Amino acid sequence: MRRWTPLVSITVLSISLPVTAGAFDHGPFDRIVREHVKKGRVDYRAIKAGAMGELDRYVDALGKGRVEGMSREQQLAFYLNAYNANVIKAVVDRYPVASVMKVKGFFDRMKIRVAGRALTLNELENKVIRKRFAEPRIHFALVCAARSCPPLPSRAFSGKRLDRDLERLTRAFINSPAGARIERGRATVSKLFEWYAEDFKKAAGSVGAFVARYRERGAERFRKGPVGFHPYSWVLNDR
Repeated sequence: MRRWTPLVSITVLSISLPVTAGAFDHGPFDRIVREHVKKGRVDYRAIKAGAMGELDRYVDALGKGRVEGMSREQQLAFYLNAYNANVIKAVVDRYPVASVMKVKGFFDRMKIRVAGRALTLNELENKVIRKRFAEPRIHFALVCAARSCPPLPSRAFSGKRLDRDLERLTRAFINSPAGARIERGRATVSKLFEWYAEDFKKAAGSVGAFVARYRERGAERFRKGPVGFHPYSWVLNDR
């Protein structure tokens, strides 16, 4: 639902968003989402009008960055931010657009540059993030610009608080109507759990068991199953 050349001088570091081993400045992206993301909805129009320069520079720095020397948490935060920032940029570059599904090849043909590699969004998600980190909670942090996606956080990810943020986002989504529901005795979950069922089964044995770990009401209903999947809206998550 993601990162990162040796330090040449302190002046270069401060101008080009640091890419020294073990460090990366996500401050620009943090400022953008704090100002333009409210309750998971993104003000793409405002970003296009006033923050494109900062977003372009941040995305360019992600492309030149290096992850060598970073902790596991810093690397994962880098890649999560890279995915989300590149999705926002791709939408803003084409705005107004009703849905990313109206953009041919949005996920599987459009190339972005992350940590020196040219990748599609699908490759970044599946060949880098999922393969390298084996962390099912990333599906509640990667945001694909759709209404049924987990809400985009109003701050950038950082290695220091990553585990806490992933736990919070997972719990919030699973306890929201978009994540999991019980209606007329029938338990259903987001199609994210169908598309990435393998990840949740590896973590908990089954999709239902994973949902039950976080569900505040009706956990046993999900644990016992059966569990269905409710419709997914690809309408743009704009404001």
